[in-house]
Amino acid sequence: MSFNSLTIERIKKTYTEDMIINVFWKYFLGKVYRVDFEPIETESEYQTVTIYKDEKYEWSEEIIKSINQTDNFVLYHTNFDRSNDCWTMKRCSNPIPRAITTRNIHQLDHENNALKDENGSLKARIAELEKELNL
Repeated sequence: MSFNSLTIERIKKTYTEDMIINVFWKYFLGKVYRVDFEPIETESEYQTVTIYKDEKYEWSEEIIKSINQTDNFVLYHTNFDRSNDCWTMKRCSNPIPRAITTRNIHQLDHENNALKDENGSLKARIAELEKELNL
């Protein structure tokens, strides 16, 4: 069974996108094109990371086999500073799809703000209609 993204639920905040991509390259685990970070509210030193593979490539056989058999893959690796670390990866249950757009970040921000305004006015209209129904 194929999957396009992995989640590391607890990883140090010192890791950057380039560092994670490099670890995957160094250990021949797969070609990564994107890494998304999400802070863990209860822990200031750690975050959750979602790693997306390039669609033209597959994860290593080692990852695929481990995920399909045990629902996780554990990687023990050595960092650039010679410290050791352990990452437990799982199949991402809610991946964010790859954006296909020709718009730049400013156009996307403008459209996002317009949608927020429209959403606010629709919520206000719904509240008015609910109020009328309850009379």
